[in-house]
Amino acid sequence: MNELARRYAEALYQVSPNEEALRTTAQALMEDAALWESLRSPAIQAWEKERVLARLPQLDGHGLLLRFYCLLARKGRMALLPDILEAFHDKALAQRGAARCRLTCVRAPGAEELEKLKKALCRLHHKQDVVFDVHTDPALLGGFTLEIEGVTYDKSVRGALAGLTRQLEERRMA
Repeated sequence: MNELARRYAEALYQVSPNEEALRTTAQALMEDAALWESLRSPAIQAWEKERVLARLPQLDGHGLLLRFYCLLARKGRMALLPDILEAFHDKALAQRGAARCRLTCVRAPGAEELEKLKKALCRLHHKQDVVFDVHTDPALLGGFTLEIEGVTYDKSVRGALAGLTRQLEERRMA
């Protein structure tokens, strides 16, 4: 994730920790393909983007977010919005004592497996809760990989095979 997006998310969180309002308004901007393309386009002047944003009914009653979006438009950084949403969500989770975990596996785990994994990760990372982003990848061959708070756990067959390959190459070089 982009460091600049993290800084924008941090600043926005400090003045308005309302994640639901941010998500709703940002989705309204990004779901309209023509609007989103024009807001990200360097060919359109910032003042034109600000005028469009000011007229959007989805932003009525969200003065702070309107000013935030206008700032992004003025700085030519509207394309950072998806990363800002992600960083804002991570910040909100951290404030609740939770963390996001990206789980990649060959097949999606059941609720019972996820609960066991959640308990282990909460204990290991001293968290009250873990929110999973589950992705499937048949290329793992078996097992799983976890990414949480910058730490990666690779318990996949592909990872084990890569480790064996490294060991064999190191022995051959010695």
